[in-house]
Amino acid sequence: MAGLIWGLLGPETLDSERRTRTLGVGASVRSFNDLAVPGLGGIWFGKQLFLATLGVAIAERVRAGGKHIQNIEIANAIEALACWLTLNSNGWKSDARLRGATKMQGKTNLSFAIVRKSGFYVTQPMRMATVQPLPALGLVEADGNRFNAFTCSQHGYDFIDALCADYNPCHYSKSVLDCLVNWVRGESVNLASNGKLCGALSPLDPMSKGSCEILMERLIQGGSHESQSDKGRRRAILGWMESLRSQPNQKLTWDNKPPHSDDAHWHDLHAGALFFTVRDVAIRLLDRLEAHIGNQEKPRLLLDDPIPDSIKPDIQNLRVHAQAFLKQRHKDELANAFCGECVDEKDGTLLASLVGRDERVLRHRDSTVLPGPAFRGTPTQASDADQTMSGEMETSITGAIGWPEGISHRVRNLFLLNADLHGELPKWFGETDTASSGDDQ
Repeated sequence: MAGLIWGLLGPETLDSERRTRTLGVGASVRSFNDLAVPGLGGIWFGKQLFLATLGVAIAERVRAGGKHIQNIEIANAIEALACWLTLNSNGWKSDARLRGATKMQGKTNLSFAIVRKSGFYVTQPMRMATVQPLPALGLVEADGNRFNAFTCSQHGYDFIDALCADYNPCHYSKSVLDCLVNWVRGESVNLASNGKLCGALSPLDPMSKGSCEILMERLIQGGSHESQSDKGRRRAILGWMESLRSQPNQKLTWDNKPPHSDDAHWHDLHAGALFFTVRDVAIRLLDRLEAHIGNQEKPRLLLDDPIPDSIKPDIQNLRVHAQAFLKQRHKDELANAFCGECVDEKDGTLLASLVGRDERVLRHRDSTVLPGPAFRGTPTQASDADQTMSGEMETSITGAIGWPEGISHRVRNLFLLNADLHGELPKWFGETDTASSGDDQ
């Protein structure tokens, strides 16, 4: 096809500039996140789910009127409109719950024909984080994980109705849903001055009590296609998050299992944390190797020669963390294979295996490490790899809790989501958190 559809995850190798390192273990990253908090995807506040559900519902209404349009197209446009209206009303101040502050500023044409275009908003909308939780929580009906195939469930419509109830105009005017359906159909709608519409859509405005209760019930009950095991694990972590919200100063270590999770769940959480640490340490080692090669007259490293002293501590650090994971005897074969390579006693063999898993920034050819197509001679960021491998967009907000080292970001995200459903999300924001918008991704 001629181009990538806005908001769809593209192929792993788009061009020579892409530097994300998946190391071939993306399936294990996703698996450990799912074992930690099933069905949560990358969401961390309720309006993310609302905007995506609303997009699906509007798409159904518009298609019922005879217009061919996809869920993704409308959901992305609804999210873009929500962020524009909010930013326009708050003086274009960035917030972790908003995207596009830089890209959309100065744009004034809010017709659907314009907002739907890929260049209007960011390339990675928040909607991408909702693909798993929408069906898992029963807000949509789905036979698979294709967003365009989703249909809004009764739970989804109830969620929309409960949230929009306080923002709908008087009885003889159109509802929020009707207003947006007409907007998509191309009718003239005064959006910029519609305070009620902005309040309903704004990621910064709290959800109504009724909509929070519905979403909490969905987190507890889950969708009809979810396994009892997945529902039970999410309920267990939700119970733990509630206890931390009430008593945030609890001592959290891997040796102190909370009563909410059983031994098997806690083992998966701990093993996942150890594996995430191995992955991060491996990427830092590759960063160090890249920087070393970038400083050489001939940018290369001969693996048959003695390994530079500046790299040896990083290699040993990787062995220690990989061995800690292997001691867990987890059933994830891919993770075990990766960590097995990371404990090899020969430095050259270990580096050859690791660079062979990269091939983007560094390449292994005939016992030599050479620059790859995305080589810069300076480090990349582990967070890029984390988001690519998990298929989830993450927030850097920690919720001011001293989490056990390496714990899945989904646990932190569920803490924030639970706080949001109790009207306490701003309480857990720090000054840095509110300013971090992940703008223009």
